[in-house]
Amino acid sequence: MHGVHAFGLLIAVSAAAAAPAVRLDVRAHGAVGDGRNKDTAAIQRAIDACGTAGGGEVVFPPGRYLSGSLRLRAGVHLVLDPGATLLGSADVADFREGPLLLAQDVEDVGIRGGGTIDGQGTAYWEPARTYQGPPWRGTAQFEYRALKRPSFLRFQGCRGVVVRDVTLANSPSWTLHLLRCGNARVEHVTIRNPLHGPNTDGIDINSCTDVVVRHCDIITGDDGIVLKSTEPGHDHPSRDISVEDCRVWSACNAFKIGTETHDHFSAIRVTRCHFYCGSERPLERPLSGIAIESVDGAHLSDIVVSDITMAGVRAPLFVRLGHRGGNSERTRQVEPRVPGRIRGVVIRNVRAEQAFFESSLCGIPGHAVEDIRLEHIDIEYTGGGGPELATVSVPDAEVIAKYPEAQMFGRLPAYGLYCRHVRGLALTDVRTRCLQPDARPMLVCEDVRGLDLDGVFPDAAPAELPVFWFRDVHEARLRACVAPPGTSLFLALEATPAGQVALEECDLSQARQSVAHFPSGGLVRARLPLYAEESPGVVVIDPTGMLLAAPMTVFEGVASPSGKAIGVPAAGGRDVGTARCRFAVSRAGDYTLYVRVHAASPEADSFYATVDEGAPALSDVAERGRWFWDRARNREDDKTDLTRSVTWPLEAGEHTLTIRNRECGTLIDRIALVHEDSPFDPETSPGTGGRPFR
Repeated sequence: MHGVHAFGLLIAVSAAAAAPAVRLDVRAHGAVGDGRNKDTAAIQRAIDACGTAGGGEVVFPPGRYLSGSLRLRAGVHLVLDPGATLLGSADVADFREGPLLLAQDVEDVGIRGGGTIDGQGTAYWEPARTYQGPPWRGTAQFEYRALKRPSFLRFQGCRGVVVRDVTLANSPSWTLHLLRCGNARVEHVTIRNPLHGPNTDGIDINSCTDVVVRHCDIITGDDGIVLKSTEPGHDHPSRDISVEDCRVWSACNAFKIGTETHDHFSAIRVTRCHFYCGSERPLERPLSGIAIESVDGAHLSDIVVSDITMAGVRAPLFVRLGHRGGNSERTRQVEPRVPGRIRGVVIRNVRAEQAFFESSLCGIPGHAVEDIRLEHIDIEYTGGGGPELATVSVPDAEVIAKYPEAQMFGRLPAYGLYCRHVRGLALTDVRTRCLQPDARPMLVCEDVRGLDLDGVFPDAAPAELPVFWFRDVHEARLRACVAPPGTSLFLALEATPAGQVALEECDLSQARQSVAHFPSGGLVRARLPLYAEESPGVVVIDPTGMLLAAPMTVFEGVASPSGKAIGVPAAGGRDVGTARCRFAVSRAGDYTLYVRVHAASPEADSFYATVDEGAPALSDVAERGRWFWDRARNREDDKTDLTRSVTWPLEAGEHTLTIRNRECGTLIDRIALVHEDSPFDPETSPGTGGRPFR
């Protein structure tokens, strides 16, 4: 009898397991679907009933279902039929849970069905002032300000997530956020957000494992597909993540790892994707096609990006190791606060058209990016850069903690690829071309160890500068590279010992000069105007005669003592634009830098000063609203002491000076470098010279 009872129970359990999951219609639970009456409670009842029944489908027939916060239960999948729209409320008070849809710590959940989820994001933004900066830097979202708003779709701590065959539109913020999830599939999802929407990332994969994103079509204002690790600590690595066959138009970055990068990333694959811009407006072009960043201590390794096409992105490739080190509450790190690592990145089979900003691969001093391979790369740039851009000092130590983006350094000295602080870099079959002539080198490498170029083919050469420019490069090999027609100098070597660069099977027949050696900084110094002393130990410089790099420019007819000055227009942007020159002194000793300056406001009262490419001094102007002689100073611990100035110990001879804009609107019309023992007083003897001697 006991055996019979057990057998019967087994039959009952098996029958229950084989029974189909429940399928519940939201209208049967009171939803109206007219787009006016709020269906929040009715939809939640259907979800709860489905969860209580062991899981199944909650179905939305055609209609517009207005709702506030909803919480998914384990085993529940929302099915939006074609013609059905789940419409997020325009009243932030309706989102007590935070997101429109939240699934937290549950398994086997998702959304599918061919319908739409619309967040009505425009209700949570308002226009801000029109962006006035350079077109290569800003994004369309700069022109809008976010109000208090809900988030959109968030799956947190879930396993077995499936989002498939739905359209996600008008998100108020991040669109689809996967946080600490495992075994997630996002397939055939269409995302349509306004390109000016603030923080409207398309798909955020945040500290997840085993995720596949495929066949998605994304148009959005912020990053298209982005991998993050937003929570400090080392118990939530990101690994085994695949992005396949996706189309992305983002006004920020198309595919990105970062910005928040607290725990490690590995086994990341991105393949067969198209990144593009469908607009002529510069602010709607992707800032970068592929951005790989670690700035909060994470180790990034085993990353392969392949078979990518791009059209109209700004910078095709951007790899950046930085170190924010907890410089704000959002970037706090666990102790010890140390830089992360980027190692083992392969980017292959990439074709980009009409890119108009330079690609870059950069670490930080003492912490290089490692083992980077670019293979079968074909990039078309718009070109048009002037030779002055090749003389710009690229900021380094002063931007270690800055927010990473491809434009963070300003315009770069290479039109194609700029590499700094790299160990182990291989470029194989890399081709570049420019739609307009560009006066810069195609490739600039600084502090690179283990460089292997195997078939690198620029289609044109700059008129005066080298095709390749290496500074402090060791263990380099160039094989099967070709000097393009009209090459003046193929390879310039600075601070690179003899025997560190080998050329094998290269065709340099069209180069007037194959290789030239320069002392450190020599290639740039030769192009800078030279200012001599007015008197022993005193150099007076008219900055309008310095070599200016845009957006630094000369302002004529200003109310300055000389009637003209240098500065960056209000639309120029922050931390961009330089003025550079050489100067010669006959006496060794400590020199003070004086500037005759006008600072219009607290938002326009600082600049950088650098001598001989050393560490820049961030100088705050002591007064505002009038022209006066001020001394250059430097901040200490991010604080300014207006009673102190900075001095530079100089040997007799020739040196370089760089003035770099920090806040547009600061104007300078005269500069003086004065020896510590000189009787020169800029207040009473400002000097009438300052003409360059070339």
